[in-house]
Amino acid sequence: MPKLTELTSKKHKDLKIAPQAHIKHAAKQHVVQLSAAEIANAATCFPVFVTRNNVNGGWVVSAMTSFELDQNLYVNDDSWSVAFNPASLRTYPLYLMQSPDNEKSFTVGFNEESDAFSTTDGIDLFQADGSATEHLTDVTRMLETELTNVKQTFEFGNVLDKLGLLKEIDLKVQYQDGTTNVIKGLHTINEDTLQTIDAEKLAQLNKIGYLTPIHALLISIFQLNVLVNKHNANDGKMKVKAVKMEVSKDPTLN
Repeated sequence: MPKLTELTSKKHKDLKIAPQAHIKHAAKQHVVQLSAAEIANAATCFPVFVTRNNVNGGWVVSAMTSFELDQNLYVNDDSWSVAFNPASLRTYPLYLMQSPDNEKSFTVGFNEESDAFSTTDGIDLFQADGSATEHLTDVTRMLETELTNVKQTFEFGNVLDKLGLLKEIDLKVQYQDGTTNVIKGLHTINEDTLQTIDAEKLAQLNKIGYLTPIHALLISIFQLNVLVNKHNANDGKMKVKAVKMEVSKDPTLN
């Protein structure tokens, strides 16, 4: 996360989001972070996986948009090509940050060094009277739900882990020239464990709203076929021959 500055109308009344800033950012995201609440919708467009946060060890949910770094196959002709647009992209380049005046509250922040902003052209953040524009109001509202969504996603991952419902996999992307790209650190639902969970636990998962995202994670795996087709539609890329999922092996056992 970049160093953030609190956004205020007094200091930043002329600040705008530069034209196409959202698309330019999205075009470089090979994975896009999701909240647990977004999994069902995201699964209609992307393969969705659960991973460990490298910083705090918590669980993170992400949509995979490419097999290769710094690429997004869902950005075509400078536009977002699918109906579902994750909140993490819709709120860019604004973020939720701790208030500099009150450590117990949060405010909207931005990276002053980012080229996603302009003072001459783009989407206005403030009106002439200093009040927030409709765009800033909408983004602020989305950011305000972020704390709840992060907490829910964290708890969702912990519940799946505690019940043994997550299995770590290696995604092996095989190209027509014989090379293979192995993507590690991905987790999906352990379907065998899911089928053995007793009725009481299933009822509890359903009560707290977890059954739908659990099944959506499983269904989203079929979107790997869509990702292969999108990749192979690019003339400048080495074609993908096959994609295989294999349960990760403990390296200490080798």
